[in-house]
Formats: sequence, structure tokens, C-alpha cells
Amino acid sequence: MSFESFPESFTPDIALADTFLRNAAAHLDGADRAADLGRHNAALHAIAIAIELLLKPHLLRVVTDDPWNRRHIGHDLGKAALYAERAGLGLPPQLHSVIAQLHPHFQRGGFQRDPSRSWPPGFSLDARHIARQLAQALL
Repeated sequence: MSFESFPESFTPDIALADTFLRNAAAHLDGADRAADLGRHNAALHAIAIAIELLLKPHLLRVVTDDPWNRRHIGHDLGKAALYAERAGLGLPPQLHSVIAQLHPHFQRGGFQRDPSRSWPPGFSLDARHIARQLAQALL
């Protein structure tokens, strides 16, 4: 994967970063509720959204703006994680593994197209735990 250079200048967007973090927290709470009801696909969809909404605020605070993120990252969880790391964010060790499993399904809209997909036993719980570790690093 090739990386684009970060912009030479930018204005931190703290308000948008804070909005993303609040929305991420709501998605993590929704993931907990869905998992408690045995709706693991819905829980993992919420976790994928939360991961994106947790990674981008770091970038918005320290190195990029929203148009740059849209152009160079979009909804690519893997790119978001790699750019966030490159910008100095320490990630939970297993986050890349969670992203590797979630991202292909997330990127193709599979959570809506294939709601009956089964996941490895315990993956929903593990993914929630890792996403919450990421949230703790940012909040």
C-alpha cells in the first residue's frame, strides 16, 4: 500500500474530531446491545463504524483535515489505522487483526447485504474489547 504525504499545512478540526468520538462511543454502546441480543453481525458492523470514527479524530487533531481524509482514506479501515499510526497514535496490538477480518466485509457493504454471515466464535467480544481499548487511548 502506498502512502500519500500528509498535508504540509492544515487547521486542526477539534469540533469534528469530538463529534466523531461521540458518535464512536454511541456505536460501541450499540455494539454491546446488539451482541447482548445475539446479533453479532450487527454488533460487528457497529464496531467497524466505531473503529473508523475513533481513528480519524487523531488525524483531524494532528495532521489532516476532513477533505484529505475523504480523498486518501475514505472508509478504508486499514488505511485509517496505518495513517493514524504514522501520525503517532499507539494502536491496540490486535487492532490490525480485527480490521483484517472486518474491513473486506465492511468495504463491500456486506453487513447490509449478508446479515446472516457467521463469524468465528468469540470474535464479536474480542473486537468489542479491542475497539474499547482504542477508545480508551483517545478519550
